Amino acid sequence: MRESRVSPEIVKERILNTKAFLFDFDGTLVNLDMLNVDAFAIVFKQMFNLDFTREDFMKYVSGRGSVNGLTEYLGAHGINDFSPKEINTLFYENKKRLIEEKLEEEVYLIPGIEEFLKHFKDSGKRNIVVTSSRAEHVERMLTHFKIFDYFETVFDRNMVIKGKPNPEAFLKGIEYTGLGKDECLAFEDSFYGLQSAKGAGLFTVGILNEGWNDDFVYTLADSVVSSYTELIS
Repeated sequence: MRESRVSPEIVKERILNTKAFLFDFDGTLVNLDMLNVDAFAIVFKQMFNLDFTREDFMKYVSGRGSVNGLTEYLGAHGINDFSPKEINTLFYENKKRLIEEKLEEEVYLIPGIEEFLKHFKDSGKRNIVVTSSRAEHVERMLTHFKIFDYFETVFDRNMVIKGKPNPEAFLKGIEYTGLGKDECLAFEDSFYGLQSAKGAGLFTVGILNEGWNDDFVYTLADSVVSSYTELIS
């Protein structure tokens, strides 16, 4: 494992002094990567006879919200006449079905997140979700894993005009807390999400997902961990 740009001691001190944590959702709290790929693959095969891959997901969709990514992906295949709304509707229909079918085998909490939340439960620190997913979907997943009540609110894709990598989502999260950016800290995992958090001026901890983000997370994040327990041990 490569070393982070900021030492573990400094990161832990920063964590202790932070008043609000701003968490991405997918890949940062709960891992749904393979399920997302599967759902998009079904849609693109059915509608356009395209073979959507994990690499396509990482390049065009992960962490940024789907509309811009879908436009770029389909444009790269010479397809410009399509309905993003229809694609998203079919995606969420398939994703909902796959969640029910594969919840126990393909969806899991990011290592250490439950311990991290419990550790700071009575500290007065605030937990906000800042995500490109839908709020109802976030609530469904976090409730299933019994950690939803740790979070104060969810900023989802419908609350911003410009999705990640634009910093708007994290800036709205900071504004909501009423705190300064130096009093907040972001947790992210995706290429576009990390750009968004850093663009908002936030100290950012990257969540390592080997084989998915190890080619960029060390470059974009201030610190990188594979488990949240590294931040409280």
